Amino acid sequence: MKQRLLIAFVLLLVPIASAQVYTVTDLGPLSPTAINIWGQVVGNSNGQAFIWRKFAGRKRLGTLSGGTSSYAASINDLGVITGTADGAGTVISQDPSFPSKECSDLTQPFVWTPKNGMRGLGAVAPPFSDVFYSTWCDEFPFYGTGINDLREVVGDVGLYSTYQWAFQWTKTGGITVLGGSWPPTFANAISNTGQIVGQNSQDVTDPLTIFLGHATSWKNGVATDLGTLGGAADLGYPMGYSSSANGVNDLGQIVGWSTTDATLESFYGWEGPAPIHAILWPTSGGMRDLGALPGDTFSAASKINFFGLVIGISGNTVAFDDVDNRYEVTGRPFIWSETAGMQDLNNLISTSSGWVLNSATGINIWGQIVGEGTHSGKAHGFLLTPLAF
Repeated sequence: MKQRLLIAFVLLLVPIASAQVYTVTDLGPLSPTAINIWGQVVGNSNGQAFIWRKFAGRKRLGTLSGGTSSYAASINDLGVITGTADGAGTVISQDPSFPSKECSDLTQPFVWTPKNGMRGLGAVAPPFSDVFYSTWCDEFPFYGTGINDLREVVGDVGLYSTYQWAFQWTKTGGITVLGGSWPPTFANAISNTGQIVGQNSQDVTDPLTIFLGHATSWKNGVATDLGTLGGAADLGYPMGYSSSANGVNDLGQIVGWSTTDATLESFYGWEGPAPIHAILWPTSGGMRDLGALPGDTFSAASKINFFGLVIGISGNTVAFDDVDNRYEVTGRPFIWSETAGMQDLNNLISTSSGWVLNSATGINIWGQIVGEGTHSGKAHGFLLTPLAF
């Protein structure tokens, strides 16, 4: 079976510091976001979404009718892609007093298939938004972030004033809004078991739980707060901890980040760079601080595969995007395993490769990893493949 699952993926990365574990494939001027079981990679370049295949190279996914740009975020194991594009679409009203609205230029999630190409999924008017009816087409962009093998799509709504939601789309039910209406509220990934993970602004009736979002798991419509490293000391707004869940596998293992100390919250962001660490939420419950690479203060985990291999970024620089209320680390990409702990991916490729790896954004069941780096000084996407592959 695929060389015993790549010799249990090189014995789950046994500690072999600075030894070559991966070969590097140059994906060209592409910013990869995800990879599936077949090694198909999706990513973006110059405002356009692409798919990369080993023997076919890169192919542009195109745009929606009337649209000019597209962004690929995730691909499932059937080759179906989701992301975000602009173009003609419908905003569905949830209030019979207001009709649905046809838009010539709506930012919306999409589903792309090899047979049918790109199809826009439209949007819904979030609850309590009727007063913004005239701006439905412009002020409530919906972003697709994840897809599973059942073609269920998740994502989130762009920040508008004090409003923000996550959502799930299904073929039979359309778009359903999730989470509290305050920022930050996101859905970042969905497993094949239907488990959605992200960040939730918590109970909007409790002023102690807004603005400092918590990592959250949704299953069958039920939200579970995954907590923070603050534990019982996390008192919430205006001085508290925050966390986010970014990835989940089919076993229910979840990864993301948590602040490691309480921080003062302002209305749309933290006052200063709060320290954060990559977190693993195992199926047995609780949470595990994965630490950071030597010399680094910050880390965040982005994805986890079926065998519990975790990827993410570790560094000393963080950025808070007050446009969509996200907090991100920049630095060095890492892989973490139970056996080897956290390792810099730059130490696991040939020293003569000419590559400097800057991020890791996707990992599949075989342990192949995609991300961005520089090759001979030029910004390119990469695909790492275990030597045993």
